[in-house]
Amino acid sequence: MAGNHLAFLPLDLGRSRELQYVYVDNNVHLKGLPSYLYNKVIGCSGCGAPVQVSEVKLLSFSSGQLTVFLPAEVKAIGTERDCILPLQELAMRSLHRACHRFLKDLNFLSPISLPRSLLELLQCPLGHCHRCSEPMFTIVYPKLFPLRETPMAGLHQG
Repeated sequence: MAGNHLAFLPLDLGRSRELQYVYVDNNVHLKGLPSYLYNKVIGCSGCGAPVQVSEVKLLSFSSGQLTVFLPAEVKAIGTERDCILPLQELAMRSLHRACHRFLKDLNFLSPISLPRSLLELLQCPLGHCHRCSEPMFTIVYPKLFPLRETPMAGLHQG
């Protein structure tokens, strides 16, 4: 995936145990990596660039001097103090659970049953919770893992 003008990676990338190496070198718009890549060997030299004006509209979170912008599909940033999820997130989770429990397939939903953007999001969630593996559709709970603090820190240089 090196040099492909990537801005974001799927939040579930790295969830599979079979994936051991990820090389995303020379993607200047890529500023964050999914947390599932924490224990993987990552090549990411030449990633990151100064904030662009268009990114001002995206949600972001900061830790120290580092600011990470999130994909446009993310509508909310959750914290451990949040006890109620946004209505759209609750609706998407309920619909996803119902579809998978009773029909085992989302292909029965026609393009007129939901707006295209919601149908695509329902078929491919933003990510999954690290604790319970529930799909997440519009909200994320970000945490920064500086590369120098990962178990594979020595392999990230290059």
